[in-house]
Amino acid sequence: ADAGQSATPPAPARPLPEALRLVNPDAPVEASGGKEVIVRSSTTTGQVLWPATQEDIEILSQSKLLYPAPYEVEGSVIIRLVRLSDPVTSPVARVVHNRQFGIRGNEKWQLLAMGVVFTGMIYSLGFWQLRRMQWKRDLIEMRRTRLAMPRVPVSGSPFPWRDQVQDYVYRMVEVRGVFDHRREMHIGPRPGGDADGSTSSGYLCVTPLRLEDGSTVMVNRGHIGADRADQATRPEVPSWVRIRGILEEGEVPNLVGTYARLKNRPDRNLFVYLIADELAENSGARNHTECSQALITAMDVLYEDDFQAGVRRDNPFTMRHKEDYLLFWADEHTHFNYAMQWFGMGTLIFTMTIYKFIEVMRWRY
Repeated sequence: ADAGQSATPPAPARPLPEALRLVNPDAPVEASGGKEVIVRSSTTTGQVLWPATQEDIEILSQSKLLYPAPYEVEGSVIIRLVRLSDPVTSPVARVVHNRQFGIRGNEKWQLLAMGVVFTGMIYSLGFWQLRRMQWKRDLIEMRRTRLAMPRVPVSGSPFPWRDQVQDYVYRMVEVRGVFDHRREMHIGPRPGGDADGSTSSGYLCVTPLRLEDGSTVMVNRGHIGADRADQATRPEVPSWVRIRGILEEGEVPNLVGTYARLKNRPDRNLFVYLIADELAENSGARNHTECSQALITAMDVLYEDDFQAGVRRDNPFTMRHKEDYLLFWADEHTHFNYAMQWFGMGTLIFTMTIYKFIEVMRWRY
């Protein structure tokens, strides 16, 4: 600084606030004087401590504890009893501490009840998946056993599975008859595989097969591409044919599918789902009851004219194989994984609930 200028003296530093001291009138008096309780300086400056009389203690002890949100106590006066043996903290700071756990003291039982209810619901989903796992395991084993059974020859009505379809589903069936191409039905559109393994849009083709005695059984010939669904692109001459396939009831809808799915319209020859009962309406079968109970999904088709000529005609349909009946999008292992996920989620929620409940129980108000 220049000699002609005088330096400005620095402003004096503000002293730190001292710890507030109270004299406990109920404390035993020692020779050295009254017992002092130090109130920690972390307390907010706006807090005032008043010695409570016995009447104040009785009134405040019988009052209802309130745990408001911080914005609800802004500009208000909060009165709280403080034990002299405990560090004194700000009531507003206590409110903020309570709210950081997402609940207040009078809500801890609601928290526990909600946690138990949600945990029970999630665990029930886990047990449901375990039941589904057992059901899927039994279903796969049943299919594997029946697919290995000897073929069931069918020459006419009455069919072996009449009124006892559940004992014959997924059995290999062999029939001989003539396709009635005039009553061919298409189910779809739906995706399916081609001969080269690629996926394309198309239809399932179901054609009534007239047996030697005039009875009818429906045959699912497989998936055909949309470009060949029209019979004009694949003219077929009626001839004797031998079919080997799996007996099925069709696509049996679940509870949701029964009411929420699109409906088949046999009166317009429009079908979205493979359901034997509804397909039989357009089959023209004289044995309608038997025809509506099940259909045959072809796995091998042999035309007798081709056999005699020693040739095999081109088959435009993509047919299923035995192994396809043992494959599921969600097999038993998938259901087990789902169950473990539900159990893990339920355990996590219950653990968080107990942790927060214990935290609230430990608060001192």
